[in-house]
Amino acid sequence: MSGKIALGLVKDLFFRSKLDAAAESLGAELLYASSLAAAESQCVARRPDVVFADLSDAAFPAAETAARVRVAAPEARIVGFASHVDLKALKAAREAGFDLTLSRSEFTARLAEIFST
Repeated sequence: MSGKIALGLVKDLFFRSKLDAAAESLGAELLYASSLAAAESQCVARRPDVVFADLSDAAFPAAETAARVRVAAPEARIVGFASHVDLKALKAAREAGFDLTLSRSEFTARLAEIFST
């Protein structure tokens, strides 16, 4: 995966440590944004290959996140994750056009795959 860039729309510091470890082991560059405005700026400046969003965070509503990322980085793959019981957030992300939506545990288990594609 060397040379790939990922953008995490994730504020949870504990969860970020898991993402950081996965990115480091795969040779990926991982950036973070804590707001949609910051995400847009990062997308324009860095053109990430994949953007993943914590759908449980109110700062990243599915429809607005998908729309703004698609404009700022149209080639980026958008992956959303939420608690397995947050079916509303997962459904909203699918309907908004996210490329992949997963429960938090599935997302964690598939990090290598997600970074690689």
